[in-house]
Amino acid sequence: MTSTPVAPGLGATADPVILPTVPPMSVADVLDRQDGVYWVVKDANSVFLWVNQNFADLVGMSKSELIGHQDSRAEHVAHDKEVMASGKPLLNFHETIAVPTKDGGMVNVDIVTQKGLLRALGSDEIIGITVCFSLKDPVDD
Repeated sequence: MTSTPVAPGLGATADPVILPTVPPMSVADVLDRQDGVYWVVKDANSVFLWVNQNFADLVGMSKSELIGHQDSRAEHVAHDKEVMASGKPLLNFHETIAVPTKDGGMVNVDIVTQKGLLRALGSDEIIGITVCFSLKDPVDD
């Protein structure tokens, strides 16, 4: 099995785990296909290292437009820093995120967030944050 880069320029590699689903899927495939669940991984500076397709769709951007760029949402970045400084996850946190509307405007939607700590392999060093959230009041398409 060959290693593939996790994020451009980081030098990290990961062996893709293929799950015994039919058809076979990687963990990233599964995370991309979770209905109503949004995933983000950021470094210690709140730079996006990975996002799932749901998140990219929600904020009206492509994964490539997000990955490698710092989160511009000041409140979210402040919460990231608080969680990393505390060394404790932030669970069931109610906040909002601005998302684009079909008419080109923006609207704040309520979300319920879980923020966890991303630690370096083989150590307790906090190197970033994981974010998983859902819409507080999901909308029907």
